[in-house]
Amino acid sequence: MKKRIIEFPRRVISLFFILSVLLISACGSESQRTNDSPLEEKTDHDHTGHNHGGHDHHSGDDFIDLSSITDPPNVSIVAIPDSQGGVRLEIELENFELVPLDAPKGNQPREGHLHVKLDGKMVAMLSEKNYYLSDLSNGQHEIVVSLSSIDHQSFSLNGKLIADTATVTISGGYEAEPPDALFEVEVSEGKVIGGLSRFEVSKGDVVEITVYSDRNDEVHLHVYDNMVDVGPGIPAVIKVDATIPGIFEAELHSAGFRIFELQVS
Repeated sequence: MKKRIIEFPRRVISLFFILSVLLISACGSESQRTNDSPLEEKTDHDHTGHNHGGHDHHSGDDFIDLSSITDPPNVSIVAIPDSQGGVRLEIELENFELVPLDAPKGNQPREGHLHVKLDGKMVAMLSEKNYYLSDLSNGQHEIVVSLSSIDHQSFSLNGKLIADTATVTISGGYEAEPPDALFEVEVSEGKVIGGLSRFEVSKGDVVEITVYSDRNDEVHLHVYDNMVDVGPGIPAVIKVDATIPGIFEAELHSAGFRIFELQVS
């Protein structure tokens, strides 16, 4: 008796071969996904973890709030005027280390440098605790020293700038020219007495604006970037060389409302 040999058509054999390859590939892919899943999840968690520090983040107001850290840094200053139109600053720091101004980026809550403002204008950035301001005009001046991060954002605590302020009276300096325009603003119980005013001056004028307030805050004149402390018994005196034409708003920084406008034309 002869054995019967069954021959499958070539098309069937080819189809069977293709299905086998696809099945093996699918199983391999499933195995690969199963083995890789924990690694992918770990990688995602690790990437998220690198963002938890928070101190490299640039806020819209260029402030870094340190309210969440224990024993936040602080600064205090002693301003000693001389009889030659200058004042020596002696600065004390708590929980804060000064680093060079060109230090590599990467903010830390207890490292940075100092910003010095004179009558609301930035005059120096320091990585040292002693400084001499020279060639000042005779009369009263306000000096503010604040803590700054490595990338020049200001440190704050509960929404308030970490800084110290000194008011000095200078003699032996030069006689400042009297302002071309003088204005006053009074704020009481969260309102501007007499309503919002627009002060109109000419380009090139020297302008002096005095702000009185029954609450502690900072007066901020935008674009000219003058920022001066104000409070009960401590008027803010803003001095402006009106060199930029336009209309500029001034506000109480913490209260967040406008107190006057300056129009330069």
